[in-house]
Amino acid sequence: MSQGNRSGHDSSKGSGPGAGSASTTHQFVGFRLGGEDYAIAITKIQEIIVMKPITRIPQVPGFIEGLINLRGSVIPVVNLRTLFGLEHRDLDDETRTIIVNVGDRTIGYIVDEVTQVMRIASEQIQPAPVSITSVSKQHIAGLAQIEDRLLVILEIERLLKPEELEVAPG
Repeated sequence: MSQGNRSGHDSSKGSGPGAGSASTTHQFVGFRLGGEDYAIAITKIQEIIVMKPITRIPQVPGFIEGLINLRGSVIPVVNLRTLFGLEHRDLDDETRTIIVNVGDRTIGYIVDEVTQVMRIASEQIQPAPVSITSVSKQHIAGLAQIEDRLLVILEIERLLKPEELEVAPG
């Protein structure tokens, strides 16, 4: 998938003019799930909230916790632990819901904890290894080494298919 630029990295990771030639810095919000570090581009995030009461909905996929009312908007909430096949963990004081905008939809993603806002240079972001299955790889925008940890940058638009979120009436 490399486009053969001089840095050896996919120039499509940058945004705006000169993304492949000059150092472009991107902002991400970091979070943890099951002890692993993940990030989402800050441009996709509407807000981060503490847990709110969730209205359960019958006959939806197990990773959909239900719906919340956020200032008059009904938003589906997805448990990322369940979606990623991680074992159940009780919600605690660190648990947060990251509200993201994907296309014309607003979705809440439950995470174990939000860690930090970070700036990462384009050249620090590497594509997912070829050895990762194509299904998993489509959800990963890239990987970055941050201090002594590997950060998985998620492609939030591709985590769910639109039909998987058709839980609200209408």
